[in-house]
Amino acid sequence: MNATVKKTRPELVRRLLLARGADPEDTLRLDTLFLPLGRQQMLGMREAIQWIAYAAQARWPVLIVGDYDVDGAAATAILRKGLGPLFPLRSLVPNRLTEGYGLSESVADRIGSDIRMVITVDNGIAAHAGIARLKARGITVIVTDHHLPGATRPPADVIVDPNQPGCPFPFKSTCGAGVAWYLLWGLHQTYGEQWVSKEKVLYDTLDLVAMATVADLVPLERNNRILVANGLKKIRAGQVNPGLSGLMMHAGVDLEHITEQDFGFRLGPRLNAAGRLADIQTGINLLLSQDAENIAHWSSMLEGINAQRKEIQSQMERQAQEIVDQTGDQGDPVICVGSDAWHSGVVGIVASKLKELYQRPAFVLTATGDVGQTAQGSGRSMPNWHLRDALARVESQHPDLMHKYGGHAMAAGLSFPKNRYEEFRRAINQVAMEQVNGQFAVNLWEDGALRGDELTLEMAKAIEEAGPWGQGFPSPVFVNDFVVESSKTLRGGHWKLVVNLVEPEAVGLAARVQACRLQAIHFLDGKEVASSPPPPGFRIRTRYHLQVNRWRGEENLQLHLEQIWPAPQPVAMPSAESVSRSDEQSGLDQQGSFPPAFSPG
Repeated sequence: MNATVKKTRPELVRRLLLARGADPEDTLRLDTLFLPLGRQQMLGMREAIQWIAYAAQARWPVLIVGDYDVDGAAATAILRKGLGPLFPLRSLVPNRLTEGYGLSESVADRIGSDIRMVITVDNGIAAHAGIARLKARGITVIVTDHHLPGATRPPADVIVDPNQPGCPFPFKSTCGAGVAWYLLWGLHQTYGEQWVSKEKVLYDTLDLVAMATVADLVPLERNNRILVANGLKKIRAGQVNPGLSGLMMHAGVDLEHITEQDFGFRLGPRLNAAGRLADIQTGINLLLSQDAENIAHWSSMLEGINAQRKEIQSQMERQAQEIVDQTGDQGDPVICVGSDAWHSGVVGIVASKLKELYQRPAFVLTATGDVGQTAQGSGRSMPNWHLRDALARVESQHPDLMHKYGGHAMAAGLSFPKNRYEEFRRAINQVAMEQVNGQFAVNLWEDGALRGDELTLEMAKAIEEAGPWGQGFPSPVFVNDFVVESSKTLRGGHWKLVVNLVEPEAVGLAARVQACRLQAIHFLDGKEVASSPPPPGFRIRTRYHLQVNRWRGEENLQLHLEQIWPAPQPVAMPSAESVSRSDEQSGLDQQGSFPPAFSPG
């Protein structure tokens, strides 16, 4: 499907890849993807293909039941495009606000009497009651999912989920859209071009798989890196999904230079906003559309919904932080906050913000249900505490507490009676004490310091080209000392700086300021040690990314500063001349030879 020109990578980039367990010679060729059928295929894949073939021959009406996030929307669009020519096909996505997640009983009751087969995407592994209701009506059910299963298997005819017990497929972090794409690939491998076209379906939907993989925050194992790298390559070549192209225009994404960061921070949030505040079907329609007028309309609609989401999120984050700070969190290792007024579609983002700000797991809840008597929300965890397993432990200790729950190691959703909030808070914190003694790991990946000759635009481009970087394959973060030449506050409060590198001359000698003038930017995240940027002459230590700043056709090197704090003052070795001076005078000279440390505000 593609040809790759091999390029020699700088030694620094080779070291970065090796540090993450990757082969520096690996060009992530699409033809090295793990195959859908074979000795280590996904459990249930062959049976699902057989059922789909039977439905195609009988021309059964088939319904896809999706999910209301980017992964679910992309998976739905992928199967709609791939299976649409085989039989009458429609899709349905639960309403987040009224029906909640997945194939519930209420969703099952909405499925028409003409439907003979239901295929779930990005959900279904926990839909016992909904599937049972469909089976009672004689409907065939195929579950495609990637979430962790519970203790019992739902009564589906076939389950395709790399995380189900006994599945030999080695890449357990494949997202829901990836599982759906693999199902189409399995159909192509079994029945050939007449059923599923390699170019017009599989290659054509790679950009959607890539976006879903990044937006769903699944770890970038090698198989996922291949999918993301080739999806990006497809877009850069101008072969982009038309609906995605419309979204990119509104988001200001440069098609020729799109990166995985654009999936995660620009395109993904705009699609997710529809599922959070309105109807994700708008996003699915956009991804399936070929009509320029409709694409412009739906892209503009998503832009407006996303702007509304930002306003709601900002208000909720401020209120949640006030609750945490005012109550002192009651000394709990796990943060639990809630409000009747909060929007259920935004609680997950706010939980992520609290987790990052306080470096502890966080649950954010709101009231739902007919009379607001159900607490529904999302949790986000830290690397050493598996959140879904923690909720499973809560359920084992308090069997009647939660209505339902599900998720992954780092994120989970749940609901329970609102009047039992305090019971849940105590229970989840008790489990945290049992499992990790209330101590949570903070994984700060660092790749060391860079020399002046490595701080170049060419190096930033080489690092960018060696991606994709992301979850489980962290973007390179370097740590150096700099002296601030100038600084200012931008609109929105962010900091713009010009800095000069401080580079050690040799072990035991005083560091010197290099003639290495660099542009830098810092986006406020609430962790700053000062209320304003460090002024000229101040010496800082910072964790940063090398970044290519593209603006109006020009490319420049920029440091993206993650964290800034005062740099330790260097220890200068006395010269022969200074040895004869008094200890006091020597101390004054040494202290006065460097700018003062950046003091916390």
